[in-house]
Formats: sequence, structure tokens, C-alpha cells
Amino acid sequence: MRTALQVLAWFGRRLHRDEDGASVTEYVLLILGVVLFLIVAAFALQPMLVGAVTQITTWVGGITPPPIPGP
Repeated sequence: MRTALQVLAWFGRRLHRDEDGASVTEYVLLILGVVLFLIVAAFALQPMLVGAVTQITTWVGGITPPPIPGP
């Protein structure tokens, strides 16, 4: 129990350090994480997205444009 408290205290000190700001590496890692999340989400939602695109295509294909007014 005491070791766990020491580890938590160490993490607390590490997390509450006063730093000037994020470095370029941290920004790149953050952007890569967001991109990776979006790619995984796109693959996970692929069946639903394909179904939605198919329904929209069918709906748009069934619409007839209004007649062009004559002179």
C-alpha cells in the first residue's frame, strides 16, 4: 500500500510540473493520435457509411429536375 502511495505521489509531482509549453514532438504525437482515431473510426463505421451513401445516391437519382421555363 505504501509503495502504491509513493508511486501516486511521484506521478502527481511529474504531472504538476510547471513547463513552458508543449514541444513540437508533443503536437505531432497529438495530431497522429487524432488521425489514428479517425482512421479506426472510419473502418469501424464503414458498413454504416456505405449504407448511408447508397441511400443518398438512390434518393438523389430519383429526383427529377424542374422544367426549364421557356421564353
